[in-house]
Amino acid sequence: MKCEMCKKIEATVRYTEVVNKKVVKMNLCEECAKKKGISMQAPFTIADLLSGLSDIGVHAEEDVKKVCPGCGLSYLDFRKTGRLGCDRCYDAFEKGLRGLIETIHRSSTHVGKVPSHAQREVGQIQALKDLEARLCAAVEKEEFEKAASIRDRIQSLKKESRGNSRGAKRERIGGMKE
Repeated sequence: MKCEMCKKIEATVRYTEVVNKKVVKMNLCEECAKKKGISMQAPFTIADLLSGLSDIGVHAEEDVKKVCPGCGLSYLDFRKTGRLGCDRCYDAFEKGLRGLIETIHRSSTHVGKVPSHAQREVGQIQALKDLEARLCAAVEKEEFEKAASIRDRIQSLKKESRGNSRGAKRERIGGMKE
C-alpha cells in the first residue's frame, strides 16, 4: 500500500488520530510520518524496563561481578539485555532477580493459572502450607499449646480435604453410570 501523503513510497506506518471525536486513520511512509511529527522509536524496550527494575534492589559489588556457571552470562549483561542465558542463571543471580520478580509479579512464587473447579483445592493446599509454617514457628518459640491447636486444625483440614475428594469421585462415578 502506498503512502497516503506522498503517494510514492510504500507505507510502513499506520497512524490513527482522533480530532473532534472523529477518527482519522492514515497509512504513511517513514519519511512522511517524521514530517508529521510522529516518533518512529519506541519510548523504551523490554530490556530497558527489566534493567531499570533490577536497579530497584541495592546491589553489592560482588553481585554485579557475578557470572553464571552454566552459560557464562554476567549479571551486567543480563541487566543490559533483560534476558537470562539458562536455567542456572536463576540461582547465580538470585539476589538481584528476587527483588525484580517480586516487583513485577508481586510475588516470588509461581502459582500459574488455576482451573475454576480446582480453586478450592488450591486454597486448601495454601492454607495447609500457611498452617504448617505457623506450626514450625510455634514449636521453635516453644509455644506448645498454640502448636497443638494448629496441629489439630491441620489434621481437621486434611481430613476434610480427603472427604471432599472421595465425594467428588463418587459424584463423577455416579454421573457416569447413569
